[in-house]
Amino acid sequence: MTHQQNTLLKLQTDLSKFGLNPTEWTLEKVQNVTYLIRNKIDKSFALYGKLELKKDAPTWKSIDLVAL
Repeated sequence: MTHQQNTLLKLQTDLSKFGLNPTEWTLEKVQNVTYLIRNKIDKSFALYGKLELKKDAPTWKSIDLVAL
């Protein structure tokens, strides 16, 4: 697995820290530290996630509702 794939897997798994089931969401990079988090079943249900670097590893700083 590449570094980028490992990072995406970690971010996907860490969605559970916000009460989300990681298997129900996809991640789409919008900007360097911003991701669109979209529900796999209901594509109109979307969140914006912002990252911060901790010990050179990205973690979620915030996740905000975009659309229902």
